[in-house]
Amino acid sequence: MTLPTHVLAGLIIGKITGDFSTAIAGSLVMDLDHTISYFRHGILFKPRQLFKAISDEADPWGDQRNFLHSIFSWVVISVALLTINFNFGLVFSIAYFFHLVFDALDGADFYPFFPFKKFAIKGFVEYYSKQEIIFDILLILVFVALFVI
Repeated sequence: MTLPTHVLAGLIIGKITGDFSTAIAGSLVMDLDHTISYFRHGILFKPRQLFKAISDEADPWGDQRNFLHSIFSWVVISVALLTINFNFGLVFSIAYFFHLVFDALDGADFYPFFPFKKFAIKGFVEYYSKQEIIFDILLILVFVALFVI
């Protein structure tokens, strides 16, 4: 899923838990592995190539969703954070989990057991599509409804 979808998930979790900053961080930090890939392949500071990479679900190098987009990392990071600060760890872990779930819904390859790439998930929501816009609108409605309730 795209950045707006992850931000909306963080906002919803933040509203439910009362900790917006942790929830938004938990739903965005995982995408650092995208940035590492862009840097490694020399496009991080090339606006046209970077825009093409972030606006296309294809991963030409096969390394944009790696160790941080793994159930194993989620477990390790969640246990570590829960041990250090339970409230922070809980909110961060929930947001991280939903990041993984939403990424599993989109059409890009997702390897939940990375580095083991035998099991891949390819979702049904196409990247930057009308489907994702409708999904985002639904998330916005949920967020607004949380203020009304």
